Amino acid sequence: MRVIEFETDEQVVSSGWTTAIAILVIVLGIIAIAFPFFASVASTLLFGWIFIFAGITQIVYAFQSRGTGRVIGKLILGLLYFLSGILVVVNP
Repeated sequence: MRVIEFETDEQVVSSGWTTAIAILVIVLGIIAIAFPFFASVASTLLFGWIFIFAGITQIVYAFQSRGTGRVIGKLILGLLYFLSGILVVVNP
């Protein structure tokens, strides 16, 4: 039986930006644990805005599609994303 050995070269990239982002995420996590109500409202609003932007993007993409059935399906989906995002942002 023959054993195959692999050499691995691991290069660790470290910069001030990654350290700063890591510290920021840790601080935000501690704040989220300390204030769970505000963290849940903030995350709900974030997802609502993501739905709104996804809906706008889907609507634009629908008009770039070919074929009536595809355009209508994508347009309906985009409108559902957009309207659900507005509903979530208005009433979190």
